[in-house]
This record gives sequence, structure tokens and C-alpha cells, in this order.
Amino acid sequence: MSEHASAPTSGPGGAPPDDELMLVITREFQAPITRVWSALTDPDQAPAWWGPRGFHVPRESIDADLEIGGLYRACMVQDSTGEERWWSGVHTDVEPPGLLVFTHAWDKRDGTRGFETEVTLRLDEIDGGTRVTFTQGPFDTIDSRDAHGVGWRESFDRLAEHLRRS
Repeated sequence: MSEHASAPTSGPGGAPPDDELMLVITREFQAPITRVWSALTDPDQAPAWWGPRGFHVPRESIDADLEIGGLYRACMVQDSTGEERWWSGVHTDVEPPGLLVFTHAWDKRDGTRGFETEVTLRLDEIDGGTRVTFTQGPFDTIDSRDAHGVGWRESFDRLAEHLRRS
């Protein structure tokens, strides 16, 4: 398993350019593309790896319709406090086993959706495994991009562990 992440430079005048508000992570997994695709899209496997360390996603919280236009919603629970963080979105492109695109927004306490980003996962077969190129954004702030980067990197660490066990 390896990882590469981009870190765009600042734009002119101090304002971040659009590409700086994008999160890009490339990871290589030592598993066939069909196994990686299954782990990324199967709600029964999601609790094994979704979320950073210190959080879990109960299977019963996951509702997902894996087709173009299909909705999904799930809840991440912080282990130490029990705090629930719900998120949801729409699948906008589903091309097994190489491409998954969906919108993502955290639900606010009042039931409305927060700032929405687009997530793209591209899977490519490589010698001995699968390369996943993950892109999310544009974010509303660099801090939000960076916080999501921490969470996704830990989730991908957990995904690699899950793939080794399965």
C-alpha cells in the first residue's frame, strides 16, 4: 500500500485557487480491483473501514442505493462520546469496477444539509493490486479540506487492513 497526496500552492492575492480547495489522495491496495470495488460499495463491508480511527459506522445506519441518481445516508459515531454525525448524498456516476462518483454533505443539527462537495473514486488495475485515486471538493475552506483529508487517509488505512483480512 502506498499513498500520494497533492498539496496545491496558494493563489495570487492570498485567495485560494479552486484547485487548492480540492482534496486528492492516491492509494495503492494489494487486492484485485473487484475486491476493492466491493469493499468501497458494499454496505455490509462499510462498517469495517468507514471513518477515521475513534469512530464507527453502524451497519443499521447505512441506507444506500448504488445506481445513478440513487440516494445514500449513513451515520458516523464517535466512540468516546457517542456523538452522531450523519451525512448523505446522491450517486451521480456508477461504472463498476472503475468509477464511483457521488455528492457528499454533512447533515446539520436542524436537519438541513451542509456544504456539498463531489467525491470521485477512480480504480485502476496495477501490477499486483489496485490504484484508487480519490478526489473530493471543491471545499468551502482549506481547513475543511484538510480535516476531510485526515479522515479519509485514516479510512483508507482501515480499508487496507480490511482488504488484508478478507
